[in-house]
Amino acid sequence: MGVEFPDTEEGVQPDLVFISRARSGIIRRGWIRGAPDLVVEILSPTTAERDRGPKLELYRRQGVAQYWIVDPDAETVEVWRFDAGASEPEVHTDRLPVRLGGDTVGAIGLEGVFTP
Repeated sequence: MGVEFPDTEEGVQPDLVFISRARSGIIRRGWIRGAPDLVVEILSPTTAERDRGPKLELYRRQGVAQYWIVDPDAETVEVWRFDAGASEPEVHTDRLPVRLGGDTVGAIGLEGVFTP
């Protein structure tokens, strides 16, 4: 599903997005107009540089609250919490805490995510 940022008319097509019910007004038929609460990109050799460079800066600048970069080769998930002013990612290898705002609402065990 495509995401368009209305202020600059920049568009991307992330691997996964989450939009809270409170912000569901940005959902259109077949696309999203505005910053999702969470964007997830799964790295591949052809996308890694773009996902860690221009897309990271685009999501930060456009008001995405959290950006997760899933690296299957390193078996890590980098969590950028832009809503908390992050200048460095949290890097998770075993369990990925799932947060909404400042509240931890669960965790994802990463062993099953990276096991073939």
